[in-house]
Amino acid sequence: MSRNLKNTLKRLRGWWLRHTPGSDVSVAGENHRVIWSDSRLNHCRVEISGKNNRLEIGEGAILWNVKIQLTGSNLFCRIGARTCIRGGTFVVTDDNSRLEIGDATTMTRPVIVAQGGARVILGQDCMVAYGSDIRCSDGHCLIDAVSGDTLNPAADVVIGNHVWIGIHSQILKGLTIADHAIVAARSVVTRSVTGGTVVGGNPAKTIRTGVTWDRRQPLKR
Repeated sequence: MSRNLKNTLKRLRGWWLRHTPGSDVSVAGENHRVIWSDSRLNHCRVEISGKNNRLEIGEGAILWNVKIQLTGSNLFCRIGARTCIRGGTFVVTDDNSRLEIGDATTMTRPVIVAQGGARVILGQDCMVAYGSDIRCSDGHCLIDAVSGDTLNPAADVVIGNHVWIGIHSQILKGLTIADHAIVAARSVVTRSVTGGTVVGGNPAKTIRTGVTWDRRQPLKR
């Protein structure tokens, strides 16, 4: 079988898997680009509106019960190859905002919001546990009563490679979580985290350094 025929069959299979299991895709506005590759969307909802927006879902990605919403102009959302996402809401809004999720990352029912022209970036092979919340903006303006200036502008969130974010954790705007870091369950991260560090609590503080993690279940000693 030729390579062109194999690629055509993969695209057809991806189209079938996006449509027959009940996914709903709605596109309004102009000059959008959507690249599905051979991704599988099962019971997902994709909404794109505005102008000049781009959605990319990489090769071999599998999404179940996920909502993806791009509303605004010049927005970019990329979900990497071989990602597995079960549930959750991904919102990219306003103008020039970006959401990027690296290859082979897994997630369960997160809420991730990129807005205000800022970025949310996750690296490769990350694990984002149930109910986590990641945002690069407070969502509404805090305004100086005298000058009228906005006091809380949006700011990028950058999460490195092989980062584990525990259940019901919250990652606030304007910080970096470096490679191999671990965020303990129900933590609120308000400051940047160095690589190979465990943080936990509200606000999150360093618990241990010099660590990494893998996806195996720990066994009783």
